[in-house]
Amino acid sequence: MIRVDYDKGVLEVRPFSGEELWKIYHLIENGDFASSETTRIVKVGEDEKSKRRVFMKIVVENIDFDVSSETIHLRGRVVECPETLDGVRGHYHTLSIGVGDKLILEKKEISLIHRRILSQEVNTQRFIIVAIELGVSTIATVRDYGVVESFEVEQDIPGKNFPEEREALAKRFFHEVAKALKKLWVNDKPKIILIGPNVMRDAFTNFLKDKYRDLYASITGSFHCSGGTISAVNEFLKSNEMKIVARELKVVNEINAIEEFLKSLVEEKAVYGLEETWKAVEKGEVSLRIIHVKLAWQLT
Repeated sequence: MIRVDYDKGVLEVRPFSGEELWKIYHLIENGDFASSETTRIVKVGEDEKSKRRVFMKIVVENIDFDVSSETIHLRGRVVECPETLDGVRGHYHTLSIGVGDKLILEKKEISLIHRRILSQEVNTQRFIIVAIELGVSTIATVRDYGVVESFEVEQDIPGKNFPEEREALAKRFFHEVAKALKKLWVNDKPKIILIGPNVMRDAFTNFLKDKYRDLYASITGSFHCSGGTISAVNEFLKSNEMKIVARELKVVNEINAIEEFLKSLVEEKAVYGLEETWKAVEKGEVSLRIIHVKLAWQLT
């Protein structure tokens, strides 16, 4: 939820999802005044301290978005706070804004870039990527702004010299992975992408088809990769296959754009920085520009 006073440059926001929080993050700039309810440790006696919820305003000097916790952290000097907080004004404090928290932003102006961000629809699409190899599986939830959560399921599985024990523990491992996957999947039933070495991935696919047909029906892609760890997930996010099956996610295109940029930079076919980029544009040598939204206002 966002209320905007364009004349005064004031935005009152209360995000109801991680996607809305991500959108709000791109509206905040250094120098903005940010006000929110926050927790502060205060003295209640000579040697006693207590945590209290207070309303506080800071001038923003540092902005961070924690993808895993879906929280915006705003750090800056306190300009307004309750009179009971002696000595707090002028000192640094961090406001942590999560889903459901109210934030008031006071900006010098609401620019064309800000208006464009405000007008954009949020993308609530998410995917679950399951990387699986023998005895190790990583299950990751991917949203428009990256991997928001991931965890591993592990099982010690003996070698081929113990075929009966090996088969029993492999089935137990598949059940544990499937149960963990279902907990993430059951609420909104997102699409599932399976990755891993071919033999293990195919075996798990057949297991889902036989034992968890609802999960099997949600599989939108199955692709080869070398392992079942978070590294395999991160590598897959850069792949052409991910661009095809999850083309709705901005993070996929952004990761690939950065990869191409770094490759071109090594080959001395790319430049970065405002001055260098403008020189290249004026010479007509630019085929693609990558602009960080936090710097976009400098180019308008």
